[in-house]
Amino acid sequence: MSVDVRARLRKVLGPSRPAAPDGQPPDGQPPETRRPAPRFPGHAHDVQDLVEGREIQGPLGACFVAEQRFALGHRHGQERLGRFFDLTDRSLGCLARSALPLDVDRESVVFLDTETTGLSGGTGTYAFMVGLAYFRGDQLLVQQYFMRHHAEEPAMLALLAQTLGQHEAVVTFNGKSFDVPLLLTRYTANRQRHAVPTGLHLDLLHPSRRFWRESLESCTLGTLERAVLGHTRNGDVPGWMIPDLYFRYLRGGDPGPMAMVFEHNLHDLLSLVALTSRLGRLLDAPPVAASSGVGAAVGTGGADADFPHPPQHGRGRSSVLELFAAARIYEDLGLWDEACERYEQALTTGKAVDLRARVAGRLAALCKRAGRHERAIELWRRLASMGLTGCEPYVELAKHYEHQLRDYDAALAVVEEALALVEIQELRRNARGSTERRELEYRRARLHQKRLRARGQAAPEAQPETA
Repeated sequence: MSVDVRARLRKVLGPSRPAAPDGQPPDGQPPETRRPAPRFPGHAHDVQDLVEGREIQGPLGACFVAEQRFALGHRHGQERLGRFFDLTDRSLGCLARSALPLDVDRESVVFLDTETTGLSGGTGTYAFMVGLAYFRGDQLLVQQYFMRHHAEEPAMLALLAQTLGQHEAVVTFNGKSFDVPLLLTRYTANRQRHAVPTGLHLDLLHPSRRFWRESLESCTLGTLERAVLGHTRNGDVPGWMIPDLYFRYLRGGDPGPMAMVFEHNLHDLLSLVALTSRLGRLLDAPPVAASSGVGAAVGTGGADADFPHPPQHGRGRSSVLELFAAARIYEDLGLWDEACERYEQALTTGKAVDLRARVAGRLAALCKRAGRHERAIELWRRLASMGLTGCEPYVELAKHYEHQLRDYDAALAVVEEALALVEIQELRRNARGSTERRELEYRRARLHQKRLRARGQAAPEAQPETA
């Protein structure tokens, strides 16, 4: 825990000031401006006195709702909140893991994050705070529904359903596994009908892992805030402390720490908005066409010339990984044209030859599935000449020569090259008889037989093995 957080907690958890004598306004405050008596007589304030918001009366009672508004130009780290409106329906559909564009009004998308009494889920875990953020006109409205004691849960859930029912899509971070199932459990326990728009759910944890798991130590929201969004929290309360702070509050402790929990939840919501914009732009970014067409990614010469050098403005390995991730997302959704465009762009970005070889292998496999055989052959030839990706390029070339061109001599030559590569690898590992060797030898024997039949010669009969 940072020193700032310790200092803030000591301040709010320390001994509270004694209440003012009866009939005397605290701190010399005029009687006409005195606040109502707090819920906990030993404290000068309650949550509604520390956080901007109001108590809202609903069909099942009242609960406290904190409210804040942010302009579209407000920056959270390096991201402006209003950039969410620049995203295309296609990118939002991809974030929802759908091949179809997500044709929804941007104001009907709600960002959701909960603060709970534990991380295990189940019927014994409560969501004591549910934060929502959604756009209205030229502002982002943030509402944080808070139950000041367990008896307020039905009221909070009922008010929450009224707001959620106005939206078509929900954005969370790991919400498919935790936040949304927990809320549905609480609605069931209270015999209420939920209004969470589960049909269109954009869980940002999964695309975030696809984009940054190889370049960051973890893909927690806090890590992404710092490394991707450029946002730093000062004196933030750690997430693991939040349940204990809430239990202290329920037992009549100082409500001051709960103001820090509201601030923590607010940062989470703003980060959800900013991270959605960042991910959507990475998917929307148009590919930069190579100057000499799709074949420009294949050159001549040594290993470093197999793929051209990147433009000077490229961001190196990080940029290649992001393009690679976008292509993988498009490929998984069956959007092959978009995937091929991103793979082609990744081949001309960054300097890491090993990473571009991975991209080329993935692109070659996709081109084969899409019927772009000439491009696939170009890539496999280059990969085979580099010797960086094992025997797969040789096997694919052998299949092409055997099944497409019926050129058994060329197929045999490629298989012999692959066997020579396997021989070198086995010598380095001091191990022989690998599965790869057996498969290649079987393919070589079959090709020999096919070549003899093609020449009108009878294949030699198999001789019985001798002891």
